[in-house]
Amino acid sequence: MNYPSVYIRLFLCRGYLIAYPQHYTKGALLMNYKLVYICSPLRPILTNEPERTEELNTNIKLARDACTLAVYRGFLPVAPHLYFPQFLNDDVTAERNLGLDMGKALLRQCTQLWIISPRISGGMSAEIKEAQKCGITVLVFTAAGFRQYRGNGDTTDNCYADTFDGVMD
Repeated sequence: MNYPSVYIRLFLCRGYLIAYPQHYTKGALLMNYKLVYICSPLRPILTNEPERTEELNTNIKLARDACTLAVYRGFLPVAPHLYFPQFLNDDVTAERNLGLDMGKALLRQCTQLWIISPRISGGMSAEIKEAQKCGITVLVFTAAGFRQYRGNGDTTDNCYADTFDGVMD
């Protein structure tokens, strides 16, 4: 992709120093980007209300940061858990199930799924298993970089332990 030679900004995201142009070329086609599915928890597991709110906000920030990282690595991020709660109520079972089904439909269009948390939630488990069933590459983001996930997607998995040794970065 060609960018005008304006100047480059530097961005530090989760240990990566990323350079990107100040202004993007007009009319850049989205079809040039590979889709990556961002798999991270949304629903809090803590029971104390102030802590639940803080955990929810932390989970949202984690997903946003992962989307930012994906963009600056040349991917188009797909994070339905950031988008669907804007119009579907996650606390209503029928709406949550609809959101999960629609998320899986989006997932099937992606080339990779990135797990961005050592904890696998129930929704993440379904997404990981769907990706594995469809032959989509599943990677785990760790402090050392991306690693191939070799677990089975169960909520009892520790994503950081269930990886191949080599860093995929």
